Amino acid sequence: MRILHISKYSYPERGGIETFVRDLTAEQVKMGHSVSVLCHHTLPFRKTDARQIDGVKITRSSTICNTAFAPISPFFPMSLQKIVSLHRPQIIHIHLPNPAILFNCFFPSEIPYIVHWHADVKGSPNLVIKILYPFYRQFEQRILSKAKCIIATSPLYLESSHSLRPWLDKCRIVPLGLDQNKYPPRQIPPDETPLVLSVGRFAFYKGFKYLVRAAVLLPEARFIIAGDGPEHSRITREVKKLGLENRVSLPGKISDRELFVLLQRASVFCLPSIDRGEAFGMVLLEAMRYGVPLVTTSINGSGTSWVNQNGITGTIVPVASSEALAEAIKEIITQPQKAVQYGQAGKLKFNNLFTILRSAQAIEQIYLDVISQ
Repeated sequence: MRILHISKYSYPERGGIETFVRDLTAEQVKMGHSVSVLCHHTLPFRKTDARQIDGVKITRSSTICNTAFAPISPFFPMSLQKIVSLHRPQIIHIHLPNPAILFNCFFPSEIPYIVHWHADVKGSPNLVIKILYPFYRQFEQRILSKAKCIIATSPLYLESSHSLRPWLDKCRIVPLGLDQNKYPPRQIPPDETPLVLSVGRFAFYKGFKYLVRAAVLLPEARFIIAGDGPEHSRITREVKKLGLENRVSLPGKISDRELFVLLQRASVFCLPSIDRGEAFGMVLLEAMRYGVPLVTTSINGSGTSWVNQNGITGTIVPVASSEALAEAIKEIITQPQKAVQYGQAGKLKFNNLFTILRSAQAIEQIYLDVISQ
């Protein structure tokens, strides 16, 4: 089958969607499909280019700027038309949110397409996004109306999404997955001093300030919060203000190799997010792959509370509570037997539900159903 994925960005840009698209497309190649990806350059005024990774043909369209975290590419229709002409896809797989839907009138009407709904745009507290969303919504709903199928990533997110409510009859749930073979086997024991790890883009919804404040209440532990983004300087100031420079490290953007090492050293993985912008938590799967117990927050409508099961794979605490985060982390680092129990349950759940092979097989069946209609 010839498949074209349309994603906002692509690997090696790091993020949940980018990691999933990387693993899914590589797995589809292994399954015998011909796979292309069309995405955007992360930096403006770079020439449109093409490359091949793991057998996947990736085209990055030139952009002129970023508005409300979205790349703007007036050259996108030309890139799309060229790929369709050369690749002749039998199905188009569009990952949203994505500004590419502004050019949906250029999508070939004769090729069926499915929408992969990773997160809502509606409901974001960002002022610019709030102002622009009514305009974006017109294109969002048009693309949903034309899609043959819509893939949601968890039951909780599907049930709570206002944007998907008119289209529930054509929604299917396929959990995100990871290629476990890209993650080397555990070779490093956890640190003797308890290490609390968190990884993600430093955006408002990540709630990292609450994790930093929780560190004040846990003098026996060290914290590493890895990643970069607009909130990084503010969190750095918070660490200095609280005098935590010796116990809280903010290393910025890290490589995959560094992430693998940190996941093996960690005693706990904490995702302190405060908003449905955290739709699924792909990084939780990476922690579960290594059997690291989880601490997450009870965000209404987020898939994180479906990935992490309270009392089974970890602990779920109220949103925006440093005290609750500290209490949950302390319970895990002071009860080794419980930590092992959570970690083993997480690894089992990962193997049973969140491998990329399971995701790719479920999506392949959707493709076949759509093409046969």
